[in-house]
Amino acid sequence: MSYSTATFQATSILLYIHFKTEDGLYDFLSTRSISEYLSIPNPTAVKILNKLRVAGLIHTKEGAKGGNLLTKSISEISMLEVFTAVEQDKPLFKIQHNFNIDYENLDSIVNSGIECLNDAEKAMKESLSKKTLLDLIK
Repeated sequence: MSYSTATFQATSILLYIHFKTEDGLYDFLSTRSISEYLSIPNPTAVKILNKLRVAGLIHTKEGAKGGNLLTKSISEISMLEVFTAVEQDKPLFKIQHNFNIDYENLDSIVNSGIECLNDAEKAMKESLSKKTLLDLIK
């Protein structure tokens, strides 16, 4: 499998921002505090936060009172959105099919295998689309 821990880290970041801002303690959360409290290396946190920003899941503000803020409620953020923000279009299965064998049904077998793996990826994405961040904390 080719997915990293970044989806879990992104989910943790979004929930951390939610809890800290919901308590009214913060308007925006700094990248440094997110990195420290979640034990995510700062360069990794920066990379993930940028992907979440590009996906429209967080808003960032520069300056002394700046930081990161959710753009919508956790009830409106699906796990698929988080996953897609982080992994983008990276396939779940890395498929290599340039075999050096001569077999009459090889193309059919390979295509069936690829179809099976693609169906598994679709099922995973469908499952993620049905769960929100709010569902995780209920």
